[in-house]
Order: sequence, then structure tokens, then C-alpha cells
Amino acid sequence: MTRLRMYSVELLLVTLLVGAVGFFAYLGTGLMQSATYAQEFSGERALNQAARQLEFGPRVSGTPASERMTDWLAQELVRHSWDVLIEPFTAAERVRARNIIAVRNHTASDAPVAIIGAHYDSRLAADADPNPANRSLATPGANSGAAGAAVLVELARVLDLTASGHTICLVFFDAEENGGLPGWGPAQGSEYFVRTLAESVPRCSSPRLAVILDLVGGTNQQLYIEQTGDASLSTALWQVAASQGFDDHFRNETKWATTDTHTNFLQAGIPAIMVADFDYPYRYTVEDTLDKLDADSLAAVGRTLEVWLESGAVFGE
Repeated sequence: MTRLRMYSVELLLVTLLVGAVGFFAYLGTGLMQSATYAQEFSGERALNQAARQLEFGPRVSGTPASERMTDWLAQELVRHSWDVLIEPFTAAERVRARNIIAVRNHTASDAPVAIIGAHYDSRLAADADPNPANRSLATPGANSGAAGAAVLVELARVLDLTASGHTICLVFFDAEENGGLPGWGPAQGSEYFVRTLAESVPRCSSPRLAVILDLVGGTNQQLYIEQTGDASLSTALWQVAASQGFDDHFRNETKWATTDTHTNFLQAGIPAIMVADFDYPYRYTVEDTLDKLDADSLAAVGRTLEVWLESGAVFGE
């Protein structure tokens, strides 16, 4: 049986203490709204979260940088009052990898489950780099890794769970980036998560839907509808994006048909889509750096997800 552990009881107690102080200070202002949901999704905050990830260096699965990244990530999520589970598994037969799962249950016991996921690891080799001398180097992983994780962290800060009507599971996948490299299979973290979901993470089992993010922070972002995903989910999300004025980011056209993280969910019978800018030119190169990210792009994706989830995560027609 997969062994999951709750992250740092001490951290949770500190978080509760800080939260209590903040709550009473907030009451002193005379405002009666929830401090947790007073602000909308911030692209600038998400960009800062991406920058923090890049400070760890390439987050290649099984490396000290990856461990430091996941420890920081767990602390951030606990700070925002999410329950955090660490799911260890073995990738490529020998690499110790970890999925990070943040869960908040809706007060209704029969509330459906929504999974929002992204990978946080960097690719072991920049094998798409135009310079052959760089192809043995690990990628920095700004857009291909840090951007999606940053959107999830910012969602953890602002999301109104009650309005969503769902139990929400934010899943940060490890060992997703090395498909095609010697000894590595594609999307290993999500494959393991889906295969062991009922046993390992029962609070997230039998999800109603899964939305997977990747390559969502690039400048001049163009998000086309991926063809293999659930069409009704794509319709719903793209309609919300248009209603928020983000139709210049979310292009209402199909373009790509890919096998990726969302495929593992689809094969398990779970409606799923992949939101990604597959035209991003720096993927799997050493040029996938922070200067290629844009706060407006992160905000377009994060705000669209926030509005859609807080409107009940309805499917389109």
C-alpha cells in the first residue's frame, strides 16, 4: 500500500496561530468578508511563485533541488490551510519521486471532487535546445513546470471552496517531464497517481473532472483546445475565459492532439483536459527561463479557473 504522510504538524500549528492573529486583526477593521477570499487571482503573485521555484535550480526528479522545492511547496499550501499529502513513488526503476497533493473538503459530504493538476519537475536534459552543447543540461523549467505549479499555489490562496460546491484536490506531479529520454516513460507521476488513487488518496477518488495545466505562463500565450480531451470541459472553460476578456489567450480553435498527463485520467474514465501552449518555443531548452514568463498570461489562466470553479465547475454543451 502506498504510504502517504501529512506534512508537518508543527507547520500546521504555526499556520493556525498566525491565522488567528490575522483574523482578529482583520475583525478590527470592521469588515465582515472572509480575509481568505478578499482578493482575486493575482498574476504578479503567481509570477513571484514561479520565480521562487526557479531559485531552487532545475527541479529534476530525485535531486536535492526537487526535495527543497517540494518542502517549500508543502509549506506554502499548509500556510493557505490546505491538507497536504506527500505521495512517494519510484520512477524510472530507481529514482525517488514525490507527488504533492493538497486537499480541501467541501462541507457537503456528497460534494463531487474536482482535480486541478500540474507537474513541477524540470526535464533532465534540454534535448530540444538548438545548441548541441546544451542538450545534456537540465532545463530551468520556467514555463514547462514552474508556471503551472505557480497557478495552483495562487489558486490555493484565493479559491472560495464553498462557492465551488466541490472538494478540491490540487495535485503537483513529479516525474512527468522525462518522457522519451533513456529509461524514462511519459507522465509517470500522473500515471501512478491515477492508478493508485482509490487506495492512496481516497479523499480525491472518483473525481468528476480533471483539468491539467502546463506551459501556461509564456509571453504571447496562445491556448488552443487540445483535441483528445473532454469536449464539454473545454467548451466550458473557454467560454468562461471569453466572458472574462481572455479570448486573446484562449483561442477557440482545436489544434493539438497529444498524449500527456490528461491521457492517464481519460484512460481511467475521468473527464479531463489539458490546458497548454504547445507552441511555446523554449520547451525542453535551456532558454526556458523566468524572463519568458508573463504575469498577464498567468492571470488569464488562473482567473479563468477561479471563476469557473467558483461558478460550480459546470460542463459546457
